[in-house]
Amino acid sequence: MKTKILLVVIFTMTIFFQVNAQESQRESLALKYIKENAREFQINQDHSFKLSFVRKGLAGETLRFQQMLNDVPVFGGEIVVNFNKKGEVAYTSSSYNKEIEIINTDPKISKEKAILIADEKLNYNGLVTFQEVKLYVYALDGETKLVYRTITHAEDLIGSWEVLVDANSSDVLSVKDIAIYCGHECKENHNHQIDNKVVKKKKKAFLSVEKNNTLAFTTGTAMVFLSDPLSAVGVSYGGQYIDNNDATNASLDAARALVNLPEIENNSGVYKLKSSYVEIKDFEAPNKGLFTQNTSSFLFNRNQDGFEAANVFYHLDNNMRYINEELGVICRPFLNSGVLWFDPSGLSGSDNSYYLGGSNSLAFGEGCVDDGEDGDVIWHELGHGLHDWLTGGNLSRINGLSEGSGDYWAQSNSRALNQWTPADAAYHYMFNWDGHNQCWGGRTTNYSATYPGGLTGAVNTTEGSIHQDGQIWATTLMKIWDVLGRTKTDIAFLEGLALTNSSTNQNQAAIAVRQAAINMNYSCADVKVMTEKFTNVGYTMPAIPLTINCPEEQTVNADGAGNYVLPSFANLTNAINSNCDATVTQSPAVGSTVGVGSHTITMTANGSVNCNFILNVETALDAEDFIKRSQVVLYPNPASSTITIKGNFVNLEKIVIYNILGQEVMDGVVSGTETSLSISTLSDGVYTLRFVDSNESLKFVKK
Repeated sequence: MKTKILLVVIFTMTIFFQVNAQESQRESLALKYIKENAREFQINQDHSFKLSFVRKGLAGETLRFQQMLNDVPVFGGEIVVNFNKKGEVAYTSSSYNKEIEIINTDPKISKEKAILIADEKLNYNGLVTFQEVKLYVYALDGETKLVYRTITHAEDLIGSWEVLVDANSSDVLSVKDIAIYCGHECKENHNHQIDNKVVKKKKKAFLSVEKNNTLAFTTGTAMVFLSDPLSAVGVSYGGQYIDNNDATNASLDAARALVNLPEIENNSGVYKLKSSYVEIKDFEAPNKGLFTQNTSSFLFNRNQDGFEAANVFYHLDNNMRYINEELGVICRPFLNSGVLWFDPSGLSGSDNSYYLGGSNSLAFGEGCVDDGEDGDVIWHELGHGLHDWLTGGNLSRINGLSEGSGDYWAQSNSRALNQWTPADAAYHYMFNWDGHNQCWGGRTTNYSATYPGGLTGAVNTTEGSIHQDGQIWATTLMKIWDVLGRTKTDIAFLEGLALTNSSTNQNQAAIAVRQAAINMNYSCADVKVMTEKFTNVGYTMPAIPLTINCPEEQTVNADGAGNYVLPSFANLTNAINSNCDATVTQSPAVGSTVGVGSHTITMTANGSVNCNFILNVETALDAEDFIKRSQVVLYPNPASSTITIKGNFVNLEKIVIYNILGQEVMDGVVSGTETSLSISTLSDGVYTLRFVDSNESLKFVKK
């Protein structure tokens, strides 16, 4: 009898409802759209759809409808409908399976029986750390079957093992590892043999519910590699900069950096690598513990196992904060109340790392170079998680899409550190420390192959070349990154992935990313850059229907006679088409005089597509207000960490800071004659500081 300690209760999944509520006021509209386009989707009238996932993001609201047969979900079948901020259907994607036949969906065996069959087939001996079973209608080798799909994680099972059990005959139909690996050349096919050796079981409940004795978050510090030791000093693998069986030396120690940890757990004086976003766990062999200690400073050398623990924690926590707080893209795991679990020493010590979709967790191997020491590996594996969470568990590996997405996410983070110059070969390297050495060759983001001719033929997860093909996708995204910058490209990439499904290929993903940018009102010039970069690599990009987006509500002051002469609002209006050549006009016309009150301004592109916004005209400023507001000064500009606002503010006045996409990123108040404000948490870029009471604005640059 195997001992089982479960991360998640068998048969159920705890969904993170706060992020992904499964209801929407647009559900009926989306279903109506699907029905009206049933012929285009090639829908069989015997199939139905059930709302399974709703995401409200920066690119609008996206609804996912699970394909159903007699109230049983069809594995992998769904239709995705995205509404833009105007409430219009802007994008759809489909993995609907029209080949599903009508079968009896009443199982002859129970879920418990299916678990026993799967356990016997896997023949593991260690602690179970995750297990679930669900009933599906499944297309297997051209035949429609009713199956139980079990997923099992255990200490002595490297990977995430899926077993398909026929729900009628009890036959085992398939056994495979579905973990998503980093992609070392020696393990690209991931067809591992099940290791049946018995691990030395620790019977303590290291995954059990913890007692909250005076539990709170506090700040801490850690020594980490900001990316990896080679990038820190600009050298290649060799000399003093080798793994040497995890031994340290003065050069490797000097490559570390002291960083702040915004949150770590303090449980009655015991400090743990746990935050609102990330938590260390020990769910795989080798069992090295949780590295709790009586100090908030996690200051390890790389020859200590605690170094990998602190390094992985820092990078995951920092990145999750960047995504959710700085970018404003809500993206967290479904499980564990939205907290990402990771094991810095897993995979039984082998040379690889992976994302475990069943448990929404990450594990890092230790072979050759410890994977937890290379930021590229950490960010790449997190990239798989982001892809999974954004799509409601329906990430695609077609054409190596998820591999390329992980590579892009790693390169975007690495490139932002400015540790290499474009003249360096390592500027484009993926896995600078873990790869490009005797361990394995690594990958690159200046891959020369084009789409689709440059594909190796990988069309599913069983072919190792999906890692190679993913380089086309990552390389193209980095070319966009080079023009639009990190923030814009990262946001469009994440929001675009949220529109995809489990059968999306690279070309379809490119269209989705561009559509997300259009939904978010990126400038036509930005959208055109995306179109050109995608087209240059071989993706087929459809023409863009003419759209127009008006500015937000505007407030101005009348002159002394109570009049306001309308200027041109064309520069505040974004008309988007393929060539960015739309002509914008307005009504009332430029030069018209309006009085105090609210007025509707209509902006029209090419005489056919229009939008409206409200212009509020207020009474003229008195002399005191005019003098006070006209003497406001913001400095330094550009600024790196702090800005100072100087003026004569008699009363408190609220301020709000917006990024280039119009998203609120900070707020505060000013008073007196001088107020300083920290902007160190902001990403580099152009920002607008708005005085709420007076409705005046100033621009500044963070760099």
